[in-house]
Amino acid sequence: MITALFIFDAKGDILISKLYKEGVKRNISDVFRIQVITTNSKNNSAGDSDGRDVRSPVLTLGSTSFIYIKSGLLWICAVTRSNQDCSLVLEFLYNFENLLKNMLIGYGNDSQLSIKKQLTDELITNNFNLIYELLDEVIEFGYPTNLEINYLKNMITSIPASDNIFKIANTRLSRSNNSSNDKPVSNKSSKLSGSNVTWRNTGIKYRRNEIFLNVEERINVLMNAQSEALRVYVDGAIQMKTHLSGMPECRFGLSDDSMLLNLKSSENQDSAAYAYTSNNRNHNEVTLEDSKFHQCVDLTKFDLERVIQFIPPDGDFQLMSYHCLLNINLPFKVYPQVQEIGRLKLHYKIRVKSAFPARLPATNVQIKIPTPRGVIKSMATNTLGKSKFHPEENLFIWKFNKFFGEQEHIFTGEVELSNNHNDFGPNSSMLEDDFNQVYNNGIINWNRPPIKLEFKLDMFSCSGLTVKFLKVQEKLNYRTVKWVKYCTQAGSYDIRY
Repeated sequence: MITALFIFDAKGDILISKLYKEGVKRNISDVFRIQVITTNSKNNSAGDSDGRDVRSPVLTLGSTSFIYIKSGLLWICAVTRSNQDCSLVLEFLYNFENLLKNMLIGYGNDSQLSIKKQLTDELITNNFNLIYELLDEVIEFGYPTNLEINYLKNMITSIPASDNIFKIANTRLSRSNNSSNDKPVSNKSSKLSGSNVTWRNTGIKYRRNEIFLNVEERINVLMNAQSEALRVYVDGAIQMKTHLSGMPECRFGLSDDSMLLNLKSSENQDSAAYAYTSNNRNHNEVTLEDSKFHQCVDLTKFDLERVIQFIPPDGDFQLMSYHCLLNINLPFKVYPQVQEIGRLKLHYKIRVKSAFPARLPATNVQIKIPTPRGVIKSMATNTLGKSKFHPEENLFIWKFNKFFGEQEHIFTGEVELSNNHNDFGPNSSMLEDDFNQVYNNGIINWNRPPIKLEFKLDMFSCSGLTVKFLKVQEKLNYRTVKWVKYCTQAGSYDIRY
């Protein structure tokens, strides 16, 4: 939504600039300075505005819009592209202005609070690190997220040691609450207390308390004809579904041989690496890279105890995403043999072997075996499943309802090609002279696209990731039904031959 955000002083000089998306450059700020700030200064000096600013808060030039507010002598401007909701951006700018006032003007004693009522360029320049860290937290990829002080105080690190701005801001809020409710407010706060859990509502009740943990992985493989992996990686995610009452605290642990690198929180982009030394690595370790967690996860708990602890949102959410590049278990190995017989025939022999436990069945298994164009005759046999030639797609499709582990099945097929160029159809890109030259030389002009494999396999993890335990603690001490499931699907599973 927001492509860039700028804070200008009264002269139009940039104090803060933050670009969130591609499409604009930093020098676009010159347009706003000339069109708005300079024009406004001239009108005020000439007395045209009569002491009041009557200019529209939105300036649109082509496909770029400048949405801005004025805070004292400062200008806060958001740059957007295409058609955006201006009222929503303006609401964010006013909330962001109030947040800066609560945090920056809150420095010092209470007597000074009544004096400093407006933001100044001195306040901005003296707190560069804090403001840039705020902008990283309150806007994610151009979309406003969370501006609550109780949440931000757990995320912001660049706080001066002499003055706790969050304490002052909370004190001001506490005084206003006490004056209206006449109730004491406790200063004690915990990172996992209900007041700080902005992603979950209080008072949730369920008759049946359940928690579902699904480890979903998508494997991408490129094999050669000898079933050797030329490229392989896994994109994985842990999907959660919670129907839990109250404010539960959930904990689960991974297997002892798991290793996570570059841990990240979705609300805190500062990464923290957790890894063993290279001397301790072996071929059985589960190495997960670029691991990103939901904001509800306490990463410090994992660093200390290797336990993932969190207060979950209600319903469906993604707890964790990761990539795996090492020690991947390939569920299928494919050994293709494609031979040319004479000038116009191809012979196929495809051997598929499953490499997962025998009790597990892979479902929705499809093997797509490409053929050249112009096939006039086809034949196929297989030891299990069903196979059929599809001339409109120029391929054999070999299907299995269930393919159990530790099994091997073979497909054999043969196709005969036409020696007439007209059989290739009017949309053929091959010229007739080229066609005759190719087939007269006895060579099939075919680029051999890869064989593709599709499947779905439950209760199997290609990365080797396993959940060791799953616990739920809540002060009501209710009984919780827990479900843990693994699912692996084929992403791009290609075999060259």
